[in-house]
Amino acid sequence: MKSLKIKEIASAIGADIVCGMPNDEVTRVSHDSRDAGPGTLFFCLIGEKNDAHRFIPDVVEAGCTHVVISDVEALRPVTEKGITALYVSDTKEALQDLAAWYLKEIGVTVIGVTGSVGKTTTKDMIAAICSQKYRTSCTKGNYNSDVGLPLTALSLEEGTQVAVLEMGMDRPGQIDLLARIARPKVAVITTIGSAHLEFFGKRENILKAKMEIANYLGASDALVVNTDCDLLRPENVRGGYRLVTAGRAVTNDFRLSDVKNLGEEGCEFTLTNMWRSERFRIPAAGSHNAGNAAVAIAAAAELNVTMSEAARGLAGMVLTGNRLSYLTNGKITVLDDTYNASPEAMKAAIDQLIATEGQRKIAVLGDMYELGDGAADIHQSMGEYAVGKGVDLVIGVGDLGQLAAASAGTNGMMAPTKEKAIKILKQTVQDGDVILVKASHAMEMGKIVEALIG
Repeated sequence: MKSLKIKEIASAIGADIVCGMPNDEVTRVSHDSRDAGPGTLFFCLIGEKNDAHRFIPDVVEAGCTHVVISDVEALRPVTEKGITALYVSDTKEALQDLAAWYLKEIGVTVIGVTGSVGKTTTKDMIAAICSQKYRTSCTKGNYNSDVGLPLTALSLEEGTQVAVLEMGMDRPGQIDLLARIARPKVAVITTIGSAHLEFFGKRENILKAKMEIANYLGASDALVVNTDCDLLRPENVRGGYRLVTAGRAVTNDFRLSDVKNLGEEGCEFTLTNMWRSERFRIPAAGSHNAGNAAVAIAAAAELNVTMSEAARGLAGMVLTGNRLSYLTNGKITVLDDTYNASPEAMKAAIDQLIATEGQRKIAVLGDMYELGDGAADIHQSMGEYAVGKGVDLVIGVGDLGQLAAASAGTNGMMAPTKEKAIKILKQTVQDGDVILVKASHAMEMGKIVEALIG
């Protein structure tokens, strides 16, 4: 983060300096009391469970002397400590306002990425591509929320030219808020899937919410979409901006063809635009990642990154962990895809399991959350899909995951808990087996991966 004076910050967020020195400088922000030390501006956020105002004595003890508060009384325990405090009515809104101001202040070009499936992988791809030409930063981990995105923005160093910011949501209006903060020049929607159906009712409502990323695009800005998704057809996503399409249809601006799944080694594909055609090989497992790469290349092209530069960037990219990662202990191969799950992503993971060389193919499938009234039917369809693709054994974990195992018939085994699943696997797995582990993040299925790999 660029060093900022307290008076600059106060002006940016409309805060009153209730005590301290306006010319003091801070070099980072935090909302975590465990991560606040000298030079930190600590935002006292109020959440559902915790009010960070009560941690002010802790951060002061750690050497942090600059805080943003909405409760003046919280300063009483530290009034003799030389604290600089900024008062606002809402500390979360102040954090968001500061992030929006800071992005403008450092003059960074923002690429915003959202989508039901593949947004983190696509974000990583865009960052790898843009880094071939520009000083580039991107969202780390899962910092894609109304708190995470501002913190990511405020972590950018002065001189950063391109920021690739992931935008997540679980309710209408959230993407609009993130887009208002980030003001992307290029916006990307990877796909519209079934995640969060519990809250949105139908996919068309998810499309409407994801399209909020385009709310602040101007005529010279671009929305990039993957038209292989049925809802992301041009007639559904046009607006007062330039629309850039990627996918398998011959009418796309970036036309994807000749996709080859290389198993553990990744995939190959050809991408063609009106100027040239290029063959790509990427170290991201799964044919579906060719589509993610296509929109990533198209987005970077908006910043004049060439196909050749994109190919170099993708060849050396590093993806965020727990997303279809290959692990082995020398005897078995495990596909760790435990970060999160949706029906579309689970099918893609099953496809990759089948494409991987090995003896038997085993799918350990857990609960997928937030699918609404159709959750049972969806989980049952996953077991049917797996068996239809040739999976030898489906182990269903959890209340819903067991429905997938039940629908797999004689190829299914039920495990109400992760511990039971581990026991089954220990008794069942043979040398040469390939095992997929997939479920929503809250299922903590990474414990099964750890047990398998040792």
